[in-house]
Amino acid sequence: MKKPLTVLAAVAVLGGGYLTVAHVSGAAFWTMGLPLGGDRGILRRISMDFMEDIQFKDFVSAASYHAPELMETVDIPFLLQRLFQVRPEALDVMDYEVVLAEIDSSGLRARIRMRVRAKLLLDERIEEREFILYFYRDSVNEPWYMRLEDSLRELSPEEGMTH
Repeated sequence: MKKPLTVLAAVAVLGGGYLTVAHVSGAAFWTMGLPLGGDRGILRRISMDFMEDIQFKDFVSAASYHAPELMETVDIPFLLQRLFQVRPEALDVMDYEVVLAEIDSSGLRARIRMRVRAKLLLDERIEEREFILYFYRDSVNEPWYMRLEDSLRELSPEEGMTH
């Protein structure tokens, strides 16, 4: 009777330790579907859901991650074309992952670094791109909203210069 209890206790401690690490890491590790990771976990899940919408060309749903007043004006196909230099219908998003999730000290701004591997259907070329999705909220009790235009815009020479 003592041996099964010891095994059960060891499994419980290891499982609890793993879930603790998954939570502290901001859900960087598999969370078995549990809502772990706090705000960084929420942002990782939002970013993955957003990329799934892009993968399946559901641009209306992808726009829903923006503030309500911006949803109608976000031109996701145009921004994707700028990123990959090909029309969205000629783009096959194969896989994607969150590389890094960061929240600033105020808790009101965040950025998620994504890595995307896509096939350009016109010439059968596979390309990998990294980009950053920017998020904001008005207070720590408000939901996160994406700023995709800030995320996928190209820097002008003045903005990219450091003095």
